[in-house]
Amino acid sequence: MNALRRWLPVLCLPWLAACQTPPPHATLVRAELARLVADEQPPCGAVLEYTRHGRLDYRVACESGHVYRVQVSAGGRVVVKPYEPPAPR
Repeated sequence: MNALRRWLPVLCLPWLAACQTPPPHATLVRAELARLVADEQPPCGAVLEYTRHGRLDYRVACESGHVYRVQVSAGGRVVVKPYEPPAPR
């Protein structure tokens, strides 16, 4: 029993070394937004920044200099269009 207690950490070490942490949420969102823009518009390159404006509504600034609005319509369809800032009040 004592031998097992001594060797258990050594035996578990390879298992713990194989565990990887998932990428941060922001990295996953950037990658998905870049893919969505690339499917609908001219190539974006990398997403430099994104801003969430609603539950399923994002402003996406691309490496190419273009800025897009990515949102999901009421029917569940993804819509990607050039971003137009809100009109001043």
